[in-house]
Amino acid sequence: MTDLGPKYLSSIQAHVLDAGEESLSHAYDLGRRLLSDGLGLFDVLTLYDEMMRAWVLQAPPDRRDVAAAAVSDYFREFISPFEMTFRGYQQNNRELMRVNEELATANTELRNKQSQLVQTAKMASLGELVAGVAHEINNPLSFVSSHVNTAQNCLNKIGAEVRPAPDTPVSEQLARAKSRLAEAETGLERIRELVVKLRVFSRLDEGERKIVKVSECVESVLTILRHKFEGRIEVTTHFGHPDLLDCYPSLLNQAIMNLVANSIDAIEDRGSISISTGADADGFAILIADTGHGIPPDVRDRIFEPFFTTKPVGQGTGLGLSITYSIVERHNGIIDIAPRTGGGTLATIRLPFDDEPPSG
Repeated sequence: MTDLGPKYLSSIQAHVLDAGEESLSHAYDLGRRLLSDGLGLFDVLTLYDEMMRAWVLQAPPDRRDVAAAAVSDYFREFISPFEMTFRGYQQNNRELMRVNEELATANTELRNKQSQLVQTAKMASLGELVAGVAHEINNPLSFVSSHVNTAQNCLNKIGAEVRPAPDTPVSEQLARAKSRLAEAETGLERIRELVVKLRVFSRLDEGERKIVKVSECVESVLTILRHKFEGRIEVTTHFGHPDLLDCYPSLLNQAIMNLVANSIDAIEDRGSISISTGADADGFAILIADTGHGIPPDVRDRIFEPFFTTKPVGQGTGLGLSITYSIVERHNGIIDIAPRTGGGTLATIRLPFDDEPPSG
């Protein structure tokens, strides 16, 4: 700064005692010139200090107050261009922060949409697979059912025509054949029910809202997940009134499946899961309670974050609950996941009725 003194001090000294508009105008112009030369506030403070030492302290004692006031007035105008520049910086900084916040929000939304698309694509693939399996099962099922009916009719005709004596080998074989065909018919009926539930779960042609039976949605999900819990977890259901709900069927299936799958994974050995549905004072409620290990309190606030999971690497994507949250939100509902009394977790989906609850 030593080389700046002669360049600026003489100009400042020439105007500092002039209290008129010309002095203030000069101070402002000089400040702009110093700013355009690439100098900063530190340089201004250095000039001020040199001006005080060279001008004020050298003035007669009775004139120092006047000289100090004149220098202060001059430098107050002198730093105006710097203040305006700083205001511009502050405004630009605020704008930059706003843009950064918008970008962060957009990035979060993009990640959410991406996770939803990934999960939706997976569920669509699963739906197509399930629908394909149901179709492939249905064809031979119809074939076998027809032949079983034919065989039953033939045995009935033979029994009526032959009329074998009781307790004879012929009568025993005939009774045994009828019994085996009846058992086969029971097995075929179970397969038919399975096909129906698989079709209910896939719902590939139901992208719009419609009224469905929630009990069918739950049972179809349990059919898909049965291999994960059968033999070690007791699952009980209670379907209250009404059983009908206006919703997006495939999305509701997906939400229920995500919650039930989480409950199954939370039970390491044996346990139980209870599923209840029906209306309450706040709308239509779906409650899924399990006796699993529960959710640690320190991560409870993060469970709906996309890609957040407490499962080991390779065993979870962290998308299930975030997708479920989005599905419930699309239905204008709320979801709550809280500790269950006695241990485990209670997940509650509560959906509003758009008008009156459907009867049934």
